This record gives sequence, C-alpha cells and structure tokens, in this order.
Amino acid sequence: MSILDPLFIAVSWVVVTFHKLLGNIFGDDSGVSWSIAIMGLVIVIRTLLIPLFVKQIKSQRALTALQPEMKAIQQKYKDDRQKQSEELMKLYKEHKTNPLASCFPILAQAPIFFALFQVLNGLGAEPPQGRGVLEGETALLKSAANAEFFGAPISSSFLGNDS
Repeated sequence: MSILDPLFIAVSWVVVTFHKLLGNIFGDDSGVSWSIAIMGLVIVIRTLLIPLFVKQIKSQRALTALQPEMKAIQQKYKDDRQKQSEELMKLYKEHKTNPLASCFPILAQAPIFFALFQVLNGLGAEPPQGRGVLEGETALLKSAANAEFFGAPISSSFLGNDS
C-alpha cells in the first residue's frame, strides 16, 4: 500500500464510472468509451481546479501591478540582497499577494496526472495490472487492455514500446 493509493482509487473510479456510462452508448470494449472516459477525467480535474486558476490569475495581475514598485526596490537596494528580499517580502505582504501562487495549479495537478499515468501504464503490463478500482476487475482490465482508439492501443506503454 502506497501513499498514492487514494489517488489511484479516485482516478480509476472516475475513469471506470465514465466508461460504464459511455459503454452503453459505444459498447463496453470500445476504445472510444475508454478514451472519452479519460477525457472526462481531465475535464473533471480542470473543473475542480478552477478556484486555483482564478487565484493564479489574480496573483499574476497583482504582481504585474506591483512591478514598478518592485523595480524601485531592486534599484534602491541593488547592492544589498538581504535588504532587497526583506523589502520585497514586505511589499508582497502589504498587498496580500504571493509570488508562488502561479505554481499552485501545477502542484495540484501533478499527483493526479501521475496517478492517471500509473493506472494506464498498468494496462500495458503483461498481464494487465489494475490499480485502484481496476484492481481485481478482470473483465474491465481486459476491456481496457484490448481497447483501441484510431487504431492505437490505449494500453500501449510509452516506456519501452517498439511499435
């Protein structure tokens, strides 16, 4: 059991849920239903992260508005890095802005996409290995491992694949 198991479960659950909903339309073994299920997961993730993106945009705008003041501080304390850093931090605090806020969406998405990669990479193993909800689901694993989208197998591994 790893620390990422809850993410594997969440990611695989969303993909499987979308697949089951779309399986009625496109067929259970259809690569289209698996592909759209993965796209659905990405849309869900992006939707959940909208507040972080809004915060990122506000922070970037605030930093842009502070640019003249930041340049003035840099000019005033160009020989004293310590004092320059202190004054910049004071400026950020006064205006309630965070220069690292632009990293939040990436930091939030990275573990989720890593979990998605691990779940999909397990499908390309021989025999297919399920992660999260797919663990022990033999029929779903076979369906996902055999699914193709535009002639490319979804289970193809980017790592060590000859085709």
